[in-house]
This record gives sequence, structure tokens and C-alpha cells, in this order.
Amino acid sequence: MFYNENTYIKMKASGKEDEFDKKYEEALESVKGYFGKEYPNIIINDVNEEKKIKDISPIDESELAEFQLASKESIERAIDILSSGYKKWFQVPYDARVNIIEKALRMLQERKFEFAALLTYENGKNRYEAMGDVDEAIDFMKYYSMSMIENHGFIKFTGKAYENEESMSFMKPYGLFAVISPFNFFSIGVGMTTGPLITGNAVLLKPSSDIPLSLYLFVRLLIEAGVNKDAIAFVSGTGSLIGDIITENKKVSGVVFTGSRDVGLRIFKNATKYGPKPVITEMGGKDAVIISDKADLKKAVEGCVRSSFGFAGQKCSASSLIYVHEKIYDEFIEKFVERTKSIKVGDPREKSTFMNPVVNKDAYEKYKKMCDTYFKEGKILTGARIMDRKGYYVEPTVITDLKPDSYIVRNEIFLPAVAIIKVKSIDDAINDINSMDYGLTGGIFTEDPEEYQHYFESVDVGVVYANRAAGASTGAMVGSQPFVGWKLSGSTGKGTGSFYYLTQFLREQSITIAH
Repeated sequence: MFYNENTYIKMKASGKEDEFDKKYEEALESVKGYFGKEYPNIIINDVNEEKKIKDISPIDESELAEFQLASKESIERAIDILSSGYKKWFQVPYDARVNIIEKALRMLQERKFEFAALLTYENGKNRYEAMGDVDEAIDFMKYYSMSMIENHGFIKFTGKAYENEESMSFMKPYGLFAVISPFNFFSIGVGMTTGPLITGNAVLLKPSSDIPLSLYLFVRLLIEAGVNKDAIAFVSGTGSLIGDIITENKKVSGVVFTGSRDVGLRIFKNATKYGPKPVITEMGGKDAVIISDKADLKKAVEGCVRSSFGFAGQKCSASSLIYVHEKIYDEFIEKFVERTKSIKVGDPREKSTFMNPVVNKDAYEKYKKMCDTYFKEGKILTGARIMDRKGYYVEPTVITDLKPDSYIVRNEIFLPAVAIIKVKSIDDAINDINSMDYGLTGGIFTEDPEEYQHYFESVDVGVVYANRAAGASTGAMVGSQPFVGWKLSGSTGKGTGSFYYLTQFLREQSITIAH
């Protein structure tokens, strides 16, 4: 039976919140032993390159570690090894592959505080967001293991067309999947790696250069658990160079990507240059929340603040648009701005910090530029300032009075900034949302069931919530809320943490034996 890890929630419920803090803070100290070192790429053995990249902490801009800038030759060698190595990995019975993945997840469970602390240093998550991220990684591994067992490895005997025949459907791996993972969720990298791996494919993992260390250690953990060395490789480097080399190579059978729309579309185009192949992408969102005049404003304010500014708005599910009914617009604005101003922005290692720094210098400079340009297209109610301290700290920003076609209204910005728009009706908001290029997540606050049912039936969005104070558009849980993007937010219409996910890494073979 599947159950979510939920470490903090369970420890708090059992009166162990102090123990949670103690273990996390001890891990903040112990993981410093990983810092100040150089880490290799993993292609069967350790591989060092002439050029290096630095893993920088957004907390104080300190250098955590040094990684390799993979050369074209190394990447092509990895592809050659993995594209043939998958055959041996697939020959491992599916239940034995599941056992290996389950061994790895138990190892990750034992080290969960260590990985959470690493994420705080690498991408700036506070203790609750960081542990939630590691928990989700464990959940993906559990859920996909369960899916393989429940579906008997996706092998099924079919009906008999003729009495002298036996037929079966056998789902088989494609071969080698390139996995290109983002900075904002360790769990996404883990899930995108586990999916193809557990189904018998080989995996070439290219992590974001902002969180290479945590995923490097995860790959080490997989190998220690028993994954064949010629079925998994880790290469670090810049996305533009590695991405093109990987996606254009004919020996790469498929690509899994999470990131921006422009990069995702480029990958899709390059990967299918020589013919069709599975390209499984999640390409962001312009996620909107609707506040009805029948909403519970306390829940609405809390849910919107959490989903707009949690992890500094650097989630593809973050609420960057809020449509508010004109009858309660002024009241909502007052309460929302007041709550936003109460947020503590600061060092994510501190227990009281809610909003962390943005992930890197590029994001920091982008925020500064927007303060001088796009933010000024509307009325700034709070924020739009950088903080005078070491690290990439900025203020949560609330903007109103923007034109419908303004940049902030129509584009994903991936920063702690939200635009609030006054509407006359829920349908006006839905029509505007449906005109967007994206369709990832969204939410509504209303105490009228007819209104939220109408919203669910009408909005062109993959993940929708009603009255969720824990996060108006964020916080999908593996096994309960499949995370799926519509339109330009995704390419397959199937979500992660879902019963359909693993089939994307398999192709069906129909087998018939006549007697």
C-alpha cells in the first residue's frame, strides 16, 4: 500500500517537531564535509574534464563544490555505453529491478535529513520546503515501484482470437533516455530518473548546474543499491551545450525534460529531427487563482501567499496571477498585501524563514531588471526591491493595474512576483486563463460547490484545486494529485506521480504463438 512520506507533518503530529529541527540542524553541519571538493562525472568510472563548473550557494554566494564541464567526447562515449548497456539492465527481471529501486529509496530515507540540508545550501530551500522535496523524491520511487508490481511489469496475456493461439502484450523499454532536470526540485530529477530506469531503460542524467551535488549523490546511491553501471550515467555542464549533443544523437531513444518553454520546444524539435521518439516534457506554467465573491478570504489569502511566494515563486506551479471578483477586490488586496509584508525573507537555514533567496545570479539580475521595467507597468503595492545583504535576496512583490497584454500577465516569470486582476465574474477569469499558452496548475476559492464544479469543467488546466489554504496552485502530492501540463505546459497529457506515467517509457510488443 502506498503512503506519502510527509516527514515533517508526521513528526509534528507525534510531538517530535523539536527532533525534526535538531536532525535538520545537525545535518546542516555534517554536509559541510561534502563542500570544497571536486566531483567527477560518472560514466562507468569517474571521469574528469579539462573545464569545470562551480556549484554556488544562493545563501551567501559561497562556492560549495566544483563539477566537470562534460566534453562532447565524454557525452558521446556515455551515449555509446548506455545505448547498448540497457539491454543487460532490461534482462534483469522487473521485480528484481523494483527491489533495487526500493533498496535505493530506503537508503534515501535513512539519509533524508542530509539531502534536505544539501538542498538548502544548493538551491536555497528552507527546511520545510527542502524536506518536502526529499519526501517527494522518496514518494516517486515508492509509487513507481508499486506501479511496476501491480501491473506485473506491464506484461499481460490477452484473449485468444483462435483456439490454437496464445497471445500477450509485452511492454518493453525503448533503450536510452536522456534526463535533463531542473534546479527547483531534486524530486523531479529523481522521479524522471526512476521512471525510465525501473522500466528497463538506461538513463543519462544531466542535472541543473545549480543542484549537481544532490543528484550526483543520488546516482552514487543508485549504483550502490545495485543499478548496473552501464545503465546509469551522470554528466554535469551547461544545458545549451549538453542538451543539443544529447537530444540530436540518434542513439538516444527518448528525452525527459523539465524546464522553460523555449528550451523544451527546442529539445522537442532536435530530438525528433530524424524521426519520432518519446519526448516527455513539462515546460512551465502561467498559473492563476480565482477568488470568488463567495470565497473564504482567510483561506484565499493564505493559499495565495503560500503558492505565490513559497520557494520565492520558483515553482512551475507558483501562482503568479490572481483574479479577484470586483465585489471583494479591495478587501482581498488589503489582506493579501498585509500578509505578504509579514513574510520573513532571509537565510533559509533559520527556522523562521519563509522566503529564501532566488537561486542564482541570473535570477537575481532578472528580478532587478524587472523592477526597472515590467513591474513599473502596473501599480506596485509592495516589494520590487532587492535586499542589501550577501546572497540573492529580493522582496516578494505585488502588482495591480496591469494591462491584459502586459508581459507579467502573459508570461511565466519564475520570481516572487504576483499580478492581481479585478474581474466582474468567474467566467471572465476563466476565459482569460484559457487564452494563455500554458495550462499547468490553477485554483479557485469559493464556498459554492456549483462555482468550483463549473471551474473544473471549464478551465483548460491540468492540475486544479479548490479552497486549498496550504497552497492555492502548488503542492501536488504523488499518488493523489498527478502533476500534468496541458497545452504548452506539457507534451504528453500524462502526469508524474500517476498510474499512466511509466507507460511513456515503454513500447508495446504483441506476441502470438500458434500451436
